Amino acid sequence: MDFYSEAELSGIWQATIVSMRRRWEGSNQSFELWFGLVKLASLDANSAAIACENKMKQSVLTERYLDFISDSLEEVIGYSPTVSITVDPSLAPPLAAAAEEPFIRTEIVDADSVGEDDELLPPPVVIRRLKNDSADPSRESDASRPTPSKKTGKAEKKPAPQTEDEENREDPAPARPSLNDDYTFENFIVGRSNHFAHAAALRVADNVGMKINPLFIWGASGLGKTHLMYAIANRAMNRDPRLKVVYVKAEEFMNELIKSIQSGKTAEFRQKYRTLDMLLIDDIQFIAGKDSTQTEFFHTFDALYEDKKQIILTSDRPPKELTALEERIRTRCEAGLLVDIQPPDYELRMAILRDKINQSDMEVPLEVIDFLAQNLQENIRQLEGVVKKLAMKHLLSGDPINMEMVLRTVPEYLHASEPVTETVNRIIADVAAHYGVGPDDILGKDRKKNIQTARNVSMYLVRNMTSASLPQIGVYFNRDHSTVHSNIGKVESELSSDAVFEATVGELMKEIKQGN
Repeated sequence: MDFYSEAELSGIWQATIVSMRRRWEGSNQSFELWFGLVKLASLDANSAAIACENKMKQSVLTERYLDFISDSLEEVIGYSPTVSITVDPSLAPPLAAAAEEPFIRTEIVDADSVGEDDELLPPPVVIRRLKNDSADPSRESDASRPTPSKKTGKAEKKPAPQTEDEENREDPAPARPSLNDDYTFENFIVGRSNHFAHAAALRVADNVGMKINPLFIWGASGLGKTHLMYAIANRAMNRDPRLKVVYVKAEEFMNELIKSIQSGKTAEFRQKYRTLDMLLIDDIQFIAGKDSTQTEFFHTFDALYEDKKQIILTSDRPPKELTALEERIRTRCEAGLLVDIQPPDYELRMAILRDKINQSDMEVPLEVIDFLAQNLQENIRQLEGVVKKLAMKHLLSGDPINMEMVLRTVPEYLHASEPVTETVNRIIADVAAHYGVGPDDILGKDRKKNIQTARNVSMYLVRNMTSASLPQIGVYFNRDHSTVHSNIGKVESELSSDAVFEATVGELMKEIKQGN
């Protein structure tokens, strides 16, 4: 029989949540992911049942977070019951028509800020699920979607027939390069690091040449600048298929200019670029120091700007840092809107990984996705590369995608290299011998005091004697990184207050080092 009423259980759990938040090392979004729908179902003198919404989360909480929950609960109630994780499907939020949606995209947004006019969103803090494009009646079907004309390079609707005048009309602009239809606003995942650039790009796509001109997007390679450029062009072309649009890399612009000069066709080159409705030049920094190219670009820029035609540029640096670029070009770039894209934060990395994994049709445990999001911090291409490599490994070997497979398959992407297995095993064995327990006890779930002490000391020594990160230590000890952090913290606290314990740990470390 329970000792506590439902109201009392709720109060105890709320206090436990406060304790857990205080010790949590990750983000609020990660905390909500694991504990947002969890409750204390029952509690008595010997046991406590924690309920979650599904079996997958039950498995993760049991394997990775049980100690973390137990320690926090003990802090609140003053004793240590045996904690178990149960499943209560009623805790799961309803997902309307989820079965009818063949594809679900995730986007980071601020739930409190979304309104009718939400182009410029503040920093997002929660995850919203969005339906695929086919569910949106405002999107055109593939049959009616504009496609590039082989003759003019313009996008033309099918199957609308051309008039005689249209068939005979000479278009002065050569065929534009095909736009990559895979890059759209609908599959661009938005987070704190790119929300302003996304909002600005969306505003440009809906108001070509009117509101923001030029738009200058800067940031390191692999963060989504090119994706946004294509998204602008695709959206603008869908809104008005008559637009003349050219996307070109700066290096290609330069090579095309050189070729036109050599062949005596500079007039055609200028006709192509100065009669556009939208010009998108990627990596503008590559024309820096190229005098002829800069001169041609300057006059092209002025011609388009004066005609209120849209100019969009990207670079790896803001204009003021492009010191080899002519001053007159830098000032024109700075006269528009400058927006930057920063490396994705944890929440955005988590959303991107989940999106890419869904597209790859793989089953990946949430704790593995969390681990990857913690460690892969450079750019979006890195995230995509890791997902592709894991998918290929899974396809060829048939091995499940778990933490061990990740450490074996993509160690070069992780912030800390995998610690030497022999060193970790020796630490565990020596500590186990000192405390009179077995290595399996340290790696198991037993919470007896001497076993828990041996486990905590082992984690502390691995942390201080190897290059392992907290998540990687968690892999060896079958714990989540928050529990590892908490246990190491307990050792550090005791070291500062207990001279005998400090001497014991110091002697253990010395013996292990001498064993190398």
